[in-house]
Amino acid sequence: MTRVLLAAIMHEANSFAKTPAPIAHYERQGVFTGDAVVARYADTRTEMAGFLEQARAEGWWIATPIAVPCAPAGPMSDAAFALFRDTLAAGVRAAMPLDGVLLALHGSCVVQSEPDGDGALAQAVRDIVGPDVPICISLDPHSNVSDRLAGAVNAISAYRTHPHTDHKEAGLRAAVMLTRALAGEIRPRVHFARGHQMRGFDSSRTGPPDGPMHRALRLARRMEAEDGDVLEVSLQSGYVMCDVWHVGPSVAVTANGDHPRFAALARRMLRLAWDERAADTVKLISVGEAIAEARAVPPGPGPIVMSDFGDAPGGGGYGDATHLLRALLDAPFENTVFLSLADAGSVRAAVAAGVGAIVSLSLGGHTAPEHGGGPIADDFEVLAVSDGVFTHEGPYTPGVIGHFGPSVLLWCRGVRIVVTTYQRNIVDLAQLRIFGIQPEDCGLIAIKCMDAFRAAFTPIARAVIVCESGGVCSRVQTTLTWQHTRRPIWPLDDDALVAAAAGYDA
Repeated sequence: MTRVLLAAIMHEANSFAKTPAPIAHYERQGVFTGDAVVARYADTRTEMAGFLEQARAEGWWIATPIAVPCAPAGPMSDAAFALFRDTLAAGVRAAMPLDGVLLALHGSCVVQSEPDGDGALAQAVRDIVGPDVPICISLDPHSNVSDRLAGAVNAISAYRTHPHTDHKEAGLRAAVMLTRALAGEIRPRVHFARGHQMRGFDSSRTGPPDGPMHRALRLARRMEAEDGDVLEVSLQSGYVMCDVWHVGPSVAVTANGDHPRFAALARRMLRLAWDERAADTVKLISVGEAIAEARAVPPGPGPIVMSDFGDAPGGGGYGDATHLLRALLDAPFENTVFLSLADAGSVRAAVAAGVGAIVSLSLGGHTAPEHGGGPIADDFEVLAVSDGVFTHEGPYTPGVIGHFGPSVLLWCRGVRIVVTTYQRNIVDLAQLRIFGIQPEDCGLIAIKCMDAFRAAFTPIARAVIVCESGGVCSRVQTTLTWQHTRRPIWPLDDDALVAAAAGYDA
């Protein structure tokens, strides 16, 4: 019987966050091992669900040593990384001899003492299984792919949507390539190239129907159609909040065998990313401008959705910046909801007071008041208490269970405020429903998220406004202190200097 190991260890790190993510950060979202991996993921639309579906179809014997879902934050702590890596490695050794390996990685895992967590994980597996066992992986397109990662695996397939709604499809593509390799139909090899930019392909956004990412995806599919040995052209736009040497966009061409034409395709795609480097389909404005723009939205059905890009937990933000909330309290809109603010101390005080109580709180802004505002001192009414557990409705990872931790719904000066124990990206309508809020009926919903909210919220929104609050997910890279990224690189350095280093025409 064919023996295949399936595993997932995913983390997206913000190098500029103050504190590393401890083991508890992952455990509260769920670290699964053994049979619990199958039970947890089989009925979801995740990469692991894609792996499992292909395994059932092929009748593989499988080992599932570990699955760690992505919970963006600061760099992963050394202790957490050691635990996850060692659990994976022990599972690989116990399952030997293996015919193949499927790994779901993020591609932007930075660890306290290891700038290339994903490459270290893949290499650890390669060192055990040897050079001849195919390893196929899925990635988030917001990946900073290292040479070590590309060299340790046989096939790469990144999601093709942002907001990401095709996790399972990416997993299936990786699993199908592994199936073909095990059958002797192909000898997959990764042909890799990295650009001289910090971001590209419009940060992978596929919302705009004719944006840079769609143009790149069409070219990728054409490359595959025109050459039967090109198995997958995988586009990674980079994740700019990682202060690492290998930050930025890359292209992985998984092909049947070795030939210089495959690497040439990767370089051709990166030239497209360079030529369209300034294309940015998201308009970021200040909090004040966002409030004014919202005032000008005509009446109609559905809420105005306002996102705080600068303090997005999905980008490693602390989730407790108060700049946007303060502006809404000072100039409230009718039927406004703000979610969420991470403040465990305020949650404890509100829970102790009970529903209906009025509590005086110093709310939010404790982690880094210099990034997005300090605490808001006021009186708040406790409207509801929740355990903070929700199940994603989708289209972003439907079926996956999420946790805010103990949480409360507060009211102050005309604004309902969800306050949670843990910071979480706001990507799903279920995150409101657990507090008795019907999002379709709101007047304005303010959320903490970069882009991923659009899959669920845009269909119900009267208008979408994205603002820059000054948090640690700030778009303006030149305001941050970069120590480790290679130079010259765009946009930190002059275009002509970068083009010369890349060998591009002026």
